[in-house]
Amino acid sequence: MAAIGSLLMNKVLGHSEAEKAFRPWWDTLEDFLIYSLVLLGIITVPTAIITGTPLDCSLCHEDHCQANGEVFFNNKTVPGFNLWWVKKYCTMNGSVDPFMLYFPYFLLLIALGLVFIERVFSRAFHAGTKLEKFYSLLCRENVLGEVKAVVTDGGAAVCQTSNSDGGREAIELRQSFNHSNNYFISYLMRTVLETIFAFLLLIYICADGLSILTHADTIICDVHGYFYECSGQPAQFYVYILYITIIITCMYILCNIYNLVWILLPQFGKLSRLMISYKQSMRAREGNSKTDKELLGDLYDIYYNNRDLRLLLDLLATSSGVAPAISVMTLFDKGFREAIRPKIKHIVASRELGIAEVKFQEPKSGVRACLASLPGVHLMYVAEIIPPAASAVEAFESKYVEEGKDNIGLTGLDVEKSAMEFSMLKGHIQRACFEGLKKGIDYSVKVSTVVNGKTISEVCEDIEEEHEVMPEETAETEDITENVDK
Repeated sequence: MAAIGSLLMNKVLGHSEAEKAFRPWWDTLEDFLIYSLVLLGIITVPTAIITGTPLDCSLCHEDHCQANGEVFFNNKTVPGFNLWWVKKYCTMNGSVDPFMLYFPYFLLLIALGLVFIERVFSRAFHAGTKLEKFYSLLCRENVLGEVKAVVTDGGAAVCQTSNSDGGREAIELRQSFNHSNNYFISYLMRTVLETIFAFLLLIYICADGLSILTHADTIICDVHGYFYECSGQPAQFYVYILYITIIITCMYILCNIYNLVWILLPQFGKLSRLMISYKQSMRAREGNSKTDKELLGDLYDIYYNNRDLRLLLDLLATSSGVAPAISVMTLFDKGFREAIRPKIKHIVASRELGIAEVKFQEPKSGVRACLASLPGVHLMYVAEIIPPAASAVEAFESKYVEEGKDNIGLTGLDVEKSAMEFSMLKGHIQRACFEGLKKGIDYSVKVSTVVNGKTISEVCEDIEEEHEVMPEETAETEDITENVDK
């Protein structure tokens, strides 16, 4: 029995790796509820009346046979029917209500019907094809796994960062989602139909099914004008199973209602709240002179004006967290990628002292502010030196530094190192100091933006032998982030 249930779960109710990556918790809960119905059906199949009748029938005498307030009795004659034939006849002649007769298979058909609805809409709207393409990009860019290093030669040392534009596959995927609502319509219609199906099922169970089973302790059977009273059917057992089925169906309906609210009210999702806050922040900074398209750039077509891609990103954020969804958006939009990337402002190093210090600035865009203020989202920055020295990694929480405060550079180490003092910086500035650098080894400094334990953006610079001050942002970079970096 367990083997049958496992087979049904894997083959019939199972999902591909792509579907699992975008499957929110309520869809997963629905799967387990359907699996519960399958298990109830498997448990009750051995008791099915249709497969081997458990009835035993006796001829009615005097007032012994009563049903629904009516008394059934025969005259004194004995018909002489074979009792084995009578019980089979009473099983199949309509005396046993079809709901009780086929009850175990009724449970299995409910589960298969719900699965069938999902599969039909996925095939009809080619939703699975888009899902597979999207998942293929996630796997190639390793968005759901460890950080995939992309090697860029930055001089004597080699910097490794995970910043990538997704390449041709990202461009093709983005183009395939333009002006397309297939996946959104499929997901919405599937949810609506499942809700209606489950609701009608619940009404039938409560209105008819429960009444049939609770009044089926004995069955009165008319055999060619002679009344027989039959018993032996597992009516009480079926009543308990039906109560459990009602609970499962109610939970299934609630999951679908929650899903509908989540689909139709964008602010219900964590990523949606983040993107709404980001849009409001950008609007507050830029005023009402620009359209949404001008204000948000490519991000408008990627998320705000694209139902399919927005739904998939929201589902990804629900199943895997906000960080992977943000990482995907950085693959599609270079401006958004720059808006969440920290910027290394200064690097100073002394090989004689074996010390290097880096000061970097947190992103000034509304994305950082929204991420830092969103409940359930933890934003931090990690600075590391490659290859590792005596001190290799430092983590920082987001904070604002006023001029002249918590900004003393290397002067706080000792007087001998005061020649390496930074000029004062103001803003969301972080400082990391690394000791134990060795002569003759090329080092790099990498600063990562980490959201809920997932690196979503990185910047890397090489450490030169002498004192180094990093140049300010180029005009080209300023133009790229003009719409999103304020």
